[in-house]
Amino acid sequence: MSIRTRSSSWSTRGATFVLLAGTGTNAYQCSTDTTLSSVALASKKGIAVDDSTLHWCTSQIPNIWPNAQGEVMSSIRLFKAWDELWSEAEREAAWSGLVTYVTGVNAKVMIGTQITCDETADNTAWEWTKTLLSRLQPKHVMGLGIGNELELLQYKDPSIVPAGCTDKIWKQGYLWTQFQRITSEFDGLGFSTVPVTSVFTGLGLAGDPFYEVPQAQVNTFLMQAIETYGTRFVFVFNFYPYFDPSMSLDAGTTDQCTAALKATSCFGTSCSVPQQTKQARMKMQQLTGSSNYLLWIGETGWSSDRADTLTTPVKTCTAWSSLNTFKSFYKSFLEWDLQVGDGYAAPDHVFWFTMRDSINFGENEYFGLVSSCDEPKCKIATSGYEAAYYTLLKTGAESCDATLLYDGWAQGREGCENKCSLTAGCVYYALWPHSHDNNYWCQLTATCGSTLSVSGYEVSIYTVTAPPAATTTTTAEPEADQVDGDGTEADSSSGSSSDSSSGSSSDSSSDSSSDSSSASSSGSTSGSTSDTTGSTGDDEDEEIPINAAGPLQKLRIFAMAAVLAAFSLR
Repeated sequence: MSIRTRSSSWSTRGATFVLLAGTGTNAYQCSTDTTLSSVALASKKGIAVDDSTLHWCTSQIPNIWPNAQGEVMSSIRLFKAWDELWSEAEREAAWSGLVTYVTGVNAKVMIGTQITCDETADNTAWEWTKTLLSRLQPKHVMGLGIGNELELLQYKDPSIVPAGCTDKIWKQGYLWTQFQRITSEFDGLGFSTVPVTSVFTGLGLAGDPFYEVPQAQVNTFLMQAIETYGTRFVFVFNFYPYFDPSMSLDAGTTDQCTAALKATSCFGTSCSVPQQTKQARMKMQQLTGSSNYLLWIGETGWSSDRADTLTTPVKTCTAWSSLNTFKSFYKSFLEWDLQVGDGYAAPDHVFWFTMRDSINFGENEYFGLVSSCDEPKCKIATSGYEAAYYTLLKTGAESCDATLLYDGWAQGREGCENKCSLTAGCVYYALWPHSHDNNYWCQLTATCGSTLSVSGYEVSIYTVTAPPAATTTTTAEPEADQVDGDGTEADSSSGSSSDSSSGSSSDSSSDSSSDSSSASSSGSTSGSTSDTTGSTGDDEDEEIPINAAGPLQKLRIFAMAAVLAAFSLR
């Protein structure tokens, strides 16, 4: 797995797993055998888009909630439009995939633009955002976030946040100046009725009514914003019970956290996120004297495996970052009716963080509902579940003579197999010899009735086989990390989940036919030319020959040979 360096932008916890994915138009759904729940108030819930998804696989934004009962996922949060570390050549494919998803489900987008202490970089980021806004149009934009979690900059390492930066943002008024300028330009683009905001964390609630210190003047900013923009300004907070520093281990233990989980991994009115939301409502009314302001939860989620950024006492509790707890928290999120108790208004919208696992300033976090781009499986599935099943058909100096659904690089067998699982109509994949950096040439086809000679080079051809018959799966007897949505202990009957392969693509075959030609794979068509994640393969490099195949295939083989030759000259 290759990791890209974190950019200087502070506007997102962005994933930087380097993966290339396609820009096909088929709707993507991760595949699973575990259905957790229906989605309560689905139109008021969405998913935050990590950097990996935005950069490499916008064609793989799920249009259906993972592990749910078929409800459309119709809102997303974008932290940025683009990143300065990413190639401009990749931007069109990324934005096209994004627009395809948005228009396909008539989605709403909360879009962001960064605030740092680098005004030139901030202005460049805003120009990208404006360009993307012109493609989304006002009807698809639910709000503009100008800056994200800026009250936390005071705690960042000086190598990330230079000396004097927080003074510039807060004391010298850079945030407020940029906020007004950007909003004015936003209005000029035709978005004058779309809400605007700057996003803060739960720390923003630690004041009277909001947080106010010289290095993070949240209360002052909020007063300026509501005075200038009134109810157009929306309050947005990120709530993470996973990182709650007040959570501790059970008394007398070094690795147990039953009490902490009962308070945090749930969405009943006595649980952490609803309680923080209620507190936000109280403070909003104190500041504004009104109950008419919108409140959004910009991020909430849980990490499994343990996030590198987790430093609280519960980090030694295995159950805290277990997949069971992740599943329980997500299930409760899906079922949450958004009520917070005591008569206070529910949040108007809430976003799960995030689509895929991510990297936060170089440290791994695992909040994703899917692990990575080009991964066909949902994170939540029974042990041993596979999105599709394959068997080796033949190995030899030949490849399938058929229309190629994909003809490009993959990382090992796993990478090529995942591409087949994600590509509508794929039944066969051919894996060519190892070339370089664990890259293998991969070809996908729907048929393989005849073959073409590639003499002297061993190609492995695999075919889709019928999956096991669908069965009902039931969550194991609950452990200490499993609680019901209201924070009470779960019983063994509350964790059942049905197998409807609810996260599988609409293109997938539901038949259990043993005929491999009818067991076609599902998902988005992958149209990339390279991929950089997958299993390790053979280290011996081989060249691919030009042979006496038909004219079209001969051109393809010639092109492959040219590409591989270029790498051999490095």
